[in-house]
Amino acid sequence: MQTLTQTPSLMLGLLAIAAVLISGVISDIRLKRREPDDRPPVSHQYLKTGLSLWLLCATCLACWHFANLPFTDLGLQATTGSGGVLAWILAGAAILYGLYSLVTTALDRTARSKLRIQLAEAEGFDLLRPRRVSEHLGFQALSVTAGITEEVVFRGFLMATLALAMPLWAAAVASMSLFILAHAYQGVSGMLRILPITVLMTTVVWLGGSLWPAIIIHILADALAGCLVALTDAHERVDQVMAENAGEDGSAALPA
Repeated sequence: MQTLTQTPSLMLGLLAIAAVLISGVISDIRLKRREPDDRPPVSHQYLKTGLSLWLLCATCLACWHFANLPFTDLGLQATTGSGGVLAWILAGAAILYGLYSLVTTALDRTARSKLRIQLAEAEGFDLLRPRRVSEHLGFQALSVTAGITEEVVFRGFLMATLALAMPLWAAAVASMSLFILAHAYQGVSGMLRILPITVLMTTVVWLGGSLWPAIIIHILADALAGCLVALTDAHERVDQVMAENAGEDGSAALPA
């Protein structure tokens, strides 16, 4: 088995990940310091983020190829064994929970109101929040991009590469930590908020030996966030009117 120090191409891939993480954090800090009216359209941020993710993903795959290592070791294969079955069960449960959240939000004004408050208080989300139809389409495209590329980079290349120099559990913890760090623009509360799903995605990769269940979960989570934003925005005016009417006559408003 090759060691990390014997494969300079893998070291180059690690340096590429570090460079993208550092530049991304610096860029996000600068963007957050600018006034909202002075920031570029979020569509530009989607394009910039998407291009950088695909470039980093391609770089990692190329570095792995030049190390003469099989892509199956990255998790680019079907799940295997009972662990693979459990991984898909967890992915299916995540899908059902996402659909439940979407339906609940669509039908329940109170749920939309609570979510609207949470979105308003979510640090850093305004940097990526879609508002127009075109922006929502861009957000969904970025969801697919992030779901594929970030899984290949963090739970594929990064975890497999670090596992050449440390125990697998330590490599998993390190990859999760760097993945969460990549979302530092969301603040401490935001990073803590994505911790459970980060653990879930790492777990399904560990169980099934494949990235595909984690990719499905990742795309679902990001796409669901965009759908929930669209729902809360589309119903905002109606929800306000219903809340005002409920306050005037003292009765509870009917769900939308």
